[in-house]
Order: sequence, then C-alpha cells, then structure tokens
Amino acid sequence: MDLQMAIFQCGDNFVRQYIYTKLSFCQFALPLLVPNPCSTEIEFPLWAFRQIYKSWKYRDASTKTQQSKSCAIVNSDTPLVSFIRFGDSPTSKSQMLNSLLGKQSHGSFFHRHCRGSRKNGLLMEGVTEIAWYCPGGMDDDVFNDCIAFTNLHGDARKHRRQVKFLHEISSINVVLLSESQLNDDAKHILQEYLNSPKPFVFLCADKERIKGAKPGIKVKIAVKNRNEPELMDELKSTLNNLLAKSTQTINIDDCSNIARRHGFKVDEDNEDCKQGKSMADDLLSCLKDKPLPSMKETFLPLQGKLWHEWCKKDKEFTRLRVKGDQSVEEYRDSISMEKQSLRQAQLDKGFPLNDAIRTFIEILEHQVDTVKAYFLNWLKIYLDNLSKDELSQLHQEYHQVRREMVKSKKETNESSLLATKQAELQKISQKRDASSFGIDHLFREVGQIYEASQTLRIADTHLAALPGIAADFMLSGFPLELVDGDASHVPLTWIGSVLDKVIEKVGNKKLFVLSILGIQSSGKSTLLNAMFGLQFPVGAGRCTRGVYMQLVKVEEEFSIELGCDFVLIVDTEGIRAPELSNAKPTRDNELATFVIGLGNATVINIFGENPLEMQDILQIAVQAFLRMRQMKLSSSCVFVHQNVGDVTSSRQ
Repeated sequence: MDLQMAIFQCGDNFVRQYIYTKLSFCQFALPLLVPNPCSTEIEFPLWAFRQIYKSWKYRDASTKTQQSKSCAIVNSDTPLVSFIRFGDSPTSKSQMLNSLLGKQSHGSFFHRHCRGSRKNGLLMEGVTEIAWYCPGGMDDDVFNDCIAFTNLHGDARKHRRQVKFLHEISSINVVLLSESQLNDDAKHILQEYLNSPKPFVFLCADKERIKGAKPGIKVKIAVKNRNEPELMDELKSTLNNLLAKSTQTINIDDCSNIARRHGFKVDEDNEDCKQGKSMADDLLSCLKDKPLPSMKETFLPLQGKLWHEWCKKDKEFTRLRVKGDQSVEEYRDSISMEKQSLRQAQLDKGFPLNDAIRTFIEILEHQVDTVKAYFLNWLKIYLDNLSKDELSQLHQEYHQVRREMVKSKKETNESSLLATKQAELQKISQKRDASSFGIDHLFREVGQIYEASQTLRIADTHLAALPGIAADFMLSGFPLELVDGDASHVPLTWIGSVLDKVIEKVGNKKLFVLSILGIQSSGKSTLLNAMFGLQFPVGAGRCTRGVYMQLVKVEEEFSIELGCDFVLIVDTEGIRAPELSNAKPTRDNELATFVIGLGNATVINIFGENPLEMQDILQIAVQAFLRMRQMKLSSSCVFVHQNVGDVTSSRQ
C-alpha cells in the first residue's frame, strides 16, 4: 500500500484516474482522502473517480420487483457507512470490513495480515479508503442495495479533520475501540456521535458481552473472543436494521463540496481541469437544443445516408461487377461521377460547419495538450451521461424482444410472427444506433470533412490541419477509429493522411501490428486493456462497433529485443453479433480477413467452451489465413482460451 500511495503522490491527475479505474475493476478499495506527507494538506481526488462505473441489482421497495442499475459512481446516491478506530486494536478493522462485504476472491481493503504487509505503513496513516458493496440480486446478498463503506487508517484521535468530514457524509458511523483508549480526545469525538441524530455502532474490542443492550440507533457490539461468523452476522443484521431507519444518501460529487468546506484540496479545482470542463460545457450547450435520436443527423450531417451511399459506390468501384452492356471503363466512369456527386452533396449539407463541430475543431487546434486531454475526458463523460439512460432502455428492449423471438421460434416457428419480431428488432437497433453519440462520432465527422474536401480539392489551411490534430490525438494515447462501425468502411484518405502526420512527428519507426478477433462480448477489449494498459471502452452489454487502433510506444531498452519502436493495437467488433444477423453473410469473413491481413500477429480470442462458438471463430479464422496465404502475406496467430472450467485445461 505504501508503494501504491507513493505512485499516487508522484502521479498527475490522469495517472491517478487510470490507477483508480484499474483498482476498481479489480474490486479494490480506493483512496478517498489522502494526506500530503510533506504538509498538513489533505486531498480529495474527485477527478480520479470520474471514469468508474458500477452495476448492481436491487429490490424496488414499492413494487418488490428486482431492478438493475448501472451508472458513474460519482453521481450515484448511496448510503455510506464509515469505520474508524481509536488507538491500537488486536482486531483488524480492514479485515473485519472484508468479512462484512461477503464472499470474494480477495478482500477489498488491504490490511496488516495481507502478504507483504505490515502493521505500520509509512504513507497510509490518515488515508481514508472507500469501497462499494454492489448486490447481484442473489439470495445470499449481504445488503439489498448498493452501500458505500469508508475506512480511516490509523488512530482517529490523531486525524480529527478526517473524522469530522466522515461524520458529516456518513449515514452510519462505526467506531472500534476499547475503554482503555478513552482519553479526552476520544471522549469528545464519542460525545459528538452520541449527540448526533445519526445511527452509531460502538464495537467494544475489550468486551465479550454487552449487558443491558437496548434497541435503538445507538448500538454496542462486543468483539473480544467472538466467533467471526457470529460477529459478522450480528454486525450485518445491525447495519441492515439501521440502514432501514436512515434516509441519508450521498454521492462522491456531493462529498467533494463538503470536502471544500472542510478545507481539503480537490483535484478538479486545477485551472487546466476547470478550463477543459468549461469548454466541454460550451460544446454541450450547442448539442442540447435537439433530442438525442435526431442529434447525429443535425450535428454530424456528413455520416448519414450520403456517406453510406458513397461507401456502397466505393465498394462497387473496387469490385468491378459490371452490369448490363457497359464496358469496364464506362462502368468505372459512371461510379466515379456518382461518388463525386455524393461528395458534393455531403459538402453542401455539412458546410458551413455547425457550431458544435467548429467549436470541437477549434479547441483541438489551439489549446495546449493538458487542456485538450481534460476537455476530451469531460466531453466523454458528458456524452455518456447524455445517452446512457436511453441506450440502457433500448438495450433492455432489444434483448426482451430477442428472448420472445427465440421462445416463439421454439414453440410455434410461425413465419409471420418471427418476421414481426425481426422487424421490431431492426427498429430498436436503428434507434440504438441513432441514440449512440460519442467522441468517436465527432472524430468520424472530422474525418469525413477532410475526405470530402480532399476529394473535391478544396484548398483550406484549417481543413488541411485536421490530420495533424488526429495524429496528436493518437500520440497522446487515445484510440482512433480505423473502420467505420456503421458503414463498415475504411476512410482511406483520412487514415492515410493521419498516419503520414504520425510519421512526420515520430519519424519512420519500425511498427508491429497486433490485432484481435473473437465472438461478440468475449472480452477482447478487456484482454487488450489488461495486456497493454489501454483504455478501450468495456462493460457488460457494451460492444465495440467497427475497428479502432491505438499506438503504444516501446521503451528503448526493449525495442532492440522486440525489433520494433511502436506497437499498433487493433481492437475489433465481435463477429456473430445478434444485432447484425440481417447484415450480409460475408460481413464476418470480410472483417476477419481485414483484421488478420492487417496484423503481424492476431490474437484469436475464444471465451468459454461452447463448441458452436469455437467452431464459428475457427472456421472464419482459417478461411482468412488461407486468403493470406493466397496473397503471399505472412501472418501469425495466438489462441487465447478464456474461462475454461477444467483444471487440467492448461495441459491440453
């Protein structure tokens, strides 16, 4: 933990946010209050929590039905239970919290009995950690809703500022102490708790039983020589009863305002962060005038029907499947004219640029790198919040209709009913595509503006600078869309110009391309994130559309050994996607051929032991490798088989 806190103290806000995201993904507790070891300053790292999302299932109090919820944790109102201790205790408070949170593969809170730990840490003194219990809708859930738990490390008597803050934000306060530790400071804090209307639990470390215990919101529990399961059952029951009587909930965002009142430093008060947020607010104000489903059509006019028609004509031009009595030259000329006409129509529809796109380009062109990074992160947060509720609803509707369709197919197999359900799925899928709006769509629009201007040879210095902006975006560690997920097309002019600018900026370095292929929702993006420390979007029900590339620099000490200076990671959408079942049957094969042909090596990701899925991915991959052999392209592959149940699978 000292090492983790040392990295936290030395890192900038983006490093901290990355660390928090990975710790949360692994279900570890996160620092909420961090004292500066070189001063009396205490920091509240609000920015570090911004990219953390939690999902859970809870039982609705009015309808008694089970509901699911998924949201950014900074905006999630939950009850909060704080744990503190006075003096030294033979019982580990962190270990007690881990037992309280139920059966897990590992504890959320690091404690003195963990491997490599020790009782007195150098940098953990006064640090307050937070973790969330997220129920899964199971019978053995400890709590029925999401609950936040905080843990103050060290003797609370020495950290009065943290104690006052925790008392204010908590729904329930839990104190672990023995009567021998009750000095004047401890008595003063306890008196504040006893005078407060909030529920309070007193864990008596030096008592084996409590005599004359009375029901109420001030509860004493004996800890000494207690059987752990019995103690945990009593503590769980007590907390559930007190939570039922408490109505106070709070979120991390509100906690930050309270932290400011207590004189704590909040990382989002950084000037660059505030400037980036202000710019994102300005851009969002341009978008809020329109309802979400029509937003893309209004503010991203170049990627609608005209772009899809152009992509279709471009594929016809390449494949040269001549129809009628036309010669090849006449056929090519005819398609070229149609493509030119479509590009002109795109420009007529997209120029002059609307306020949203113009503001987006100006910010990326003129601001310093740190402000741009904050701006893009804030914009991502805002756009996710803008569309998350509607997308979640559409996602549930889609899967409900699909379940009904599968059930009807098994029971009746009536063609008219199946056709109706299929049309309904198609309609929901179109709504979902229209309601999906993110930074990748803004950059796609920028790419279309550049492509259209280059096709029609429009001389404009601002438009000519667009590939350089995207190259900086890539070199800053952001993924860039390589294949349009809606049109299934590579904007070659745009991608080629961006990569040329990357070469200008870093030199003509050696590049190794690693791509990945697998069934939808098999954990491809998660695997790449874990392997290379990337941040491709992941999450239950969230599937990659199209193909994205991200550049990773190889450290000099490894570049000679590996034979490359950069690794280009190519993340792809999954094959056999249910929502694309009506797409042309060759779509998956085309995607596999593209991905395998592009990569020096391809990871074939197989999830679970479903023989049909394994057969699908293997057939498609083998066909793609046979095509590579015909084209005399050498490409290698690595098979990754995840979630294999048999303990002897590593030997097979």
